[in-house]
Amino acid sequence: MSDANDNGADVSGADVGTPARRDRRSLRAPRTPRRTLVMQAALLDLVMVVGAFAAWPIYRDTAFVVLVLVALVAGNAVAAAGLRWRWNGWWLALATIAAYLVLGLPLASPGSLTSPAQAVVGLRGVATAPVTGWKDLLTLDLPLGSYQATLAPALLIFLSVPVLALTIAWRGGRWWPLAVVTALVPALFGIAFGDTATAPAVNLGPLSVGREAVVGVAVLVAALAAVVWRTVVERRRALATATAASGARASGRPLRGVAGRVATAVGMVAIAVVAASAVAPWALAGATRDVLRSEIDPRLELAAELSPLGQYRAVFADDRYEQTLFRVEAPAGIDRVRLATLPFYDGRAARVVDAAAASADARSSFSRVPSTLAAPAGSSSGSARFVVEEWNEVWMPTVGDVTSVNFEGGGAATLADGFYYNAETAAGVQLSDTGFAPGTAYRQATAFVSDGPALTGLEPARTGPTLGDDLVPESLVRWVDEHAAGKGGVALADLIDLLRARGFLSHALVIDPASPPLWAEALGDYAFQPSRAGHSTDRIEQLFAALLAREDEVGGDDDAALVAGVGDDEQFAVAAMMIADRLGFDARIVVGARLASDDESLAACDAGVCTAGDLAAWVEVRGAGSDWVAVDVTPQHTAFPSPDTQQRQDPKNPTEVRQEQAEVVQPADADPSDGGRSPGDDTTGATDLTALWAALRVGGVSLLVLLLVIGPFALVVLVKLVRRRARRASPDPVERFTGGWQEFVDAAVDHGMPGPGAQTRHELVAAYGGSPGAAELATLADRSVFDVRPPDEAEGERFWRIVDAERTRLDDGLSAWARLRAQISLRSLLRRSARAGAAQRLPRDRRDR
Repeated sequence: MSDANDNGADVSGADVGTPARRDRRSLRAPRTPRRTLVMQAALLDLVMVVGAFAAWPIYRDTAFVVLVLVALVAGNAVAAAGLRWRWNGWWLALATIAAYLVLGLPLASPGSLTSPAQAVVGLRGVATAPVTGWKDLLTLDLPLGSYQATLAPALLIFLSVPVLALTIAWRGGRWWPLAVVTALVPALFGIAFGDTATAPAVNLGPLSVGREAVVGVAVLVAALAAVVWRTVVERRRALATATAASGARASGRPLRGVAGRVATAVGMVAIAVVAASAVAPWALAGATRDVLRSEIDPRLELAAELSPLGQYRAVFADDRYEQTLFRVEAPAGIDRVRLATLPFYDGRAARVVDAAAASADARSSFSRVPSTLAAPAGSSSGSARFVVEEWNEVWMPTVGDVTSVNFEGGGAATLADGFYYNAETAAGVQLSDTGFAPGTAYRQATAFVSDGPALTGLEPARTGPTLGDDLVPESLVRWVDEHAAGKGGVALADLIDLLRARGFLSHALVIDPASPPLWAEALGDYAFQPSRAGHSTDRIEQLFAALLAREDEVGGDDDAALVAGVGDDEQFAVAAMMIADRLGFDARIVVGARLASDDESLAACDAGVCTAGDLAAWVEVRGAGSDWVAVDVTPQHTAFPSPDTQQRQDPKNPTEVRQEQAEVVQPADADPSDGGRSPGDDTTGATDLTALWAALRVGGVSLLVLLLVIGPFALVVLVKLVRRRARRASPDPVERFTGGWQEFVDAAVDHGMPGPGAQTRHELVAAYGGSPGAAELATLADRSVFDVRPPDEAEGERFWRIVDAERTRLDDGLSAWARLRAQISLRSLLRRSARAGAAQRLPRDRRDR
């Protein structure tokens, strides 16, 4: 007796003789009718086509439709070729990879065919998509269209899944149900990488069913159809085999019985759909749709950045004040460049994102931009071009609402991958490792509203504030209550004008009077007043406390006499935002630069050249159902703060001033609670690890690709090695002999020879060429099983030496590629063999009989 093997084993004519070829032909399974193969392929393709509907919202482009059709045809062709020429798993994988690379450029990256340089970039994107393509799918705004190589993951799915599913269905035997499970992968792909928001419901008569539910039911029905059809085919084949063997004729099922079962199945599906349509909206009300996209968000990286408003004052240092940050050519009607939008305030700092906010909060949601974004209704379109000079922060200059961005130069692909945009706040960030380098240029397509609403015409969006009492200082609340007049936008405009008129511009806490800073010289006739940095609740409390104290001392309504609040855009933007929120308006802070201004006292870029001294902060206010309106908040600098009233009056109780006891008290540093850097912070000595991290990332990706390519082959070799050592080290001497024989047979099968089938060991040795060593192995193996005396240790060592010699003999005369193919062959691992030695071994107590 010998080990059993599957009937589909292949034989290499170069290694065996005519008996082996006859054995191979005799062991082949009967041919499956062609129409059965075609019907099986059609049903599985139907499951995958329905899965394509689940993935359609990811792309929403005709290029995706073309890709699905071509990939399915190519996958069917590869699977059919593998069946026709009986390719093993490695050949099927190589054919699939080749088809993927050939079809990659025209299907997955059609935009790269415009030039050879773009084709190289596109081919690289297609080649790396199996490893890094998930990032594009999860970080770009949907739909993706045919942007860059974002179609590559879909091509990989819709090409490899048909190959695997059809190969299992056509050649898998009892494992054919796995083919249906594999065909469900495209639907799972569409669900996992889809949008976080559910699609609008589909009205089916009186029922309102979600699109996801319709697709899910369709996939389920198609999969059930494939299972039922294959089950019927298998049953008919089994009955035909039994009839041929016994001669008995099986009676057919009544037609009405089949119709009854079909009606029952249809009724069950219909009841499930109706129940799901009725229960799901109630059960899932208020719940979010959790997909992979929900867990990928650059918010954490942005939350680690310092607040751009907290860094505002640093640009007014003499070493930066006159630096050109960027140049911009903007269409007429655009008068501002946006760097960052800050819709959040926590009492310490105004922030771009809130790490604690829910993932559904659009104000914190930054995502990569595909080819284009939709322009808001009623907006005008245009194009702006930026050239970055000395700007190296993550906040990216933009104008209006971004509809597309095209970077120029050699690093365009890297910059495009690092560009994230928030459509709700109209702000972009550049998170690539390289960042902005001097000379970086890009063109931005923009949508903007040229004639927006006026602040005085806005109506409040709500009846109360959204900022808590712990964030808004009491002095601000008192100041608003005492000065608010009128309603809506008129009241807000008056309060902000009053705040600017009674404030005084200052960008520093201390200066050298002998050498005033550049920003002070640029203001002309200017008398310096100290101003503490920061915009925490405590700092805003100090600002309004000074205003109220001056009003209490002087009285009246002369703004020039009531100037007391000293600061700059950092403090006044936060104050204006709090005032607008208190009056019921939506408000947010913007850091950027003005391209033009009707107010000559406000800084603006000269002919599109924006320097550090041109940076400013303002607020944007929105009323009920209106667009955002920009409101300048920079305080005036021509009316100086009046001296203290008590200092101008004669003291009622004269006191002796002892000058020698007076001490000079230096101004305090910036409050650390403000969240920004203090003036004494030294950040120049920090070690730059950018190059190290870039090298580690490139090395890690390269290692991952290497593991993905070589890993499966190395795993096969490792499994065979572990199996061989386990057989050789078995504590049972008989199992060591039978294991050695199995090792020899497995090596022969991996070299293309047939499995043992029902042949004895000596018959199999003859089929393998009849070498003396193999014949001796067969004799010793039979003796170890049937002999009364168990083999000793020395005989076992000698047996395994012969096994090693025979394994080496099988490699004689083969090329290096043929030897490697035998090493990584899966035939010996997948063959269905029983342990013949264990089955044939007689109980020890019966061997003496």
